[in-house]
Amino acid sequence: MRQIAFSMVLVSMLVTGSSSAALLVDFGRPDTPVQEGYQGFQAIHEDALSLYAPQSFSAFDTMVTLSLDWGYVPRWESMQMIDRGGNDGEDTPDLLRDWAGTDGRVYGGPLTLTISGLPAGEYGWLSYHHDPEDQTGIFNVSVVDAGGTRVFEGIDISDGRNSLIMTLAEATKFRTTLLSDGSDIKLTFSTVFGPEATNSEKFFVMNGFQIVPEPATLMLLGIGGLALLRRRRSYDASV
Repeated sequence: MRQIAFSMVLVSMLVTGSSSAALLVDFGRPDTPVQEGYQGFQAIHEDALSLYAPQSFSAFDTMVTLSLDWGYVPRWESMQMIDRGGNDGEDTPDLLRDWAGTDGRVYGGPLTLTISGLPAGEYGWLSYHHDPEDQTGIFNVSVVDAGGTRVFEGIDISDGRNSLIMTLAEATKFRTTLLSDGSDIKLTFSTVFGPEATNSEKFFVMNGFQIVPEPATLMLLGIGGLALLRRRRSYDASV
């Protein structure tokens, strides 16, 4: 009964958007709308000063800082913050319309997202990868957290070339689990393509993401005693 009651409290917190419950981030430009329930990481397209600037967000009763990094001296044209508008989907139109990413035609280096200040604990990661037009590609992900380094390969970005994806459920997703000890966590997204790839198949695209505490972590975030957290490990990458 206690477990059922706690699950009901967890669902209630997530639905009401409690600052302690989750971190939901929508990538976009300063002049584009932010998906309801999300916080906006907004920066100027192909502008290194804007895109590289860290941004902080309220979550888990603290401030979590995010920064983007395209590696050592990439060409500015590779650093993407795209807004499509138009065919934006039915349930999350302001999330699927825009994305941060990499133009691999210009620079094949990876995009690294650094998460700083995430309280110690275990969290579920879910990110969305869809372009309403024709930018797509295959990408790999390297995750570095308190549990070590893990690599996920061959994730295919969805796009609007051959079918009109109108719901978030149809868009490409990447899932894993993040283990934090309070140190920085890094997710590095690399484009993967061969010489036969078309120009539109050389992109990395990320619309936004969610970081949600596992139930044990959510409880401990509320009552303290994070040292008691059970170090359960369960990782999954899916499309």
